[in-house]
Amino acid sequence: MITLRHLNIFLLSCLLMLIYPTLYSQENSIFENYYLSPSVINPATSGAEYHPTANIAVKRQWSGFPDTPTTFILTGCYRLGSFDFYDLKGMINKGPLRSSGRVGLGGTIFRDVNGPMTTTGVIIAYAYHIPLNDKSSLSLGLSALGTWYTFNNALLKPDEPNDPYLMSGNDNIFRPNFNLGAYYYHQNFFIGFSANRLLPDIMGVNDNIKTQPGFFLMGGYKFLQNTNSIIIEPSIMINKPAGNQLSVDIHTKLYIKRLHWIALSYSTTQRINLRFGIRLYKMLYAGYNYEYTLGELASYQFGSHEIHLGINLGLVGIEGTKKMR
Repeated sequence: MITLRHLNIFLLSCLLMLIYPTLYSQENSIFENYYLSPSVINPATSGAEYHPTANIAVKRQWSGFPDTPTTFILTGCYRLGSFDFYDLKGMINKGPLRSSGRVGLGGTIFRDVNGPMTTTGVIIAYAYHIPLNDKSSLSLGLSALGTWYTFNNALLKPDEPNDPYLMSGNDNIFRPNFNLGAYYYHQNFFIGFSANRLLPDIMGVNDNIKTQPGFFLMGGYKFLQNTNSIIIEPSIMINKPAGNQLSVDIHTKLYIKRLHWIALSYSTTQRINLRFGIRLYKMLYAGYNYEYTLGELASYQFGSHEIHLGINLGLVGIEGTKKMR
């Protein structure tokens, strides 16, 4: 006799087959963190804000499904040079790392758990910033990416226990790769382009198909820059991650007194995001992201939730001229 529970399991299995054909489909949720840490997709943005930042985020997808994918990500950026990171009195160039202020460094550690499959990776980014005038700069960046793919066969419960496709050929895999990027930023607007995974890589479990590189084009503009009370920043991201189709993300971000922000975005991949960030105390801030998936999944889940906590040394003295991402 077919019960409601059997029907739900069947529907869930069908949906997972549709939305989870490759290793990169789930790994792309890591790259969606670019709204908070753009160096994840474009190494040239590392250090563009001058002051050091660090973020940690946890995302739980598709609330309402059992054992849904979970993503952990830790990112940080640092601009070497003579900038008053710590306070307005200016601890300028007093550390062991001195430079002309043109080098930016970034780092990312991520881990994605999706059923029997786990993806763990490290990104190390380098950027060189070239001042064009007193209001704009151009930066070029390079990042190295190392990814470990692990598949736990013990978590599978197939109808045929000795299925050779599932039970063999799924050894742990390590893949190195690299990304390139360029970023032009003005005090009022920005535009950037990056190419990710330039080396051939695996496409999926037990699959010898090689992926093509991924491409990201982003741009945005800040309105009402002459006031510290309200800043409106519309932006757009055109992206084609490795192994996925072209998509467009449209964002609108509202800064309040340069300390807090709220954002709404829509993606042609049928996702709507509502995000906000608040300053908790001095350089400590927190944020939340609610993502709702439209289409076939809409009636089976209650959205995805992400929380993040960060340190932004540029928030010290923010009431002056500094800014918050």
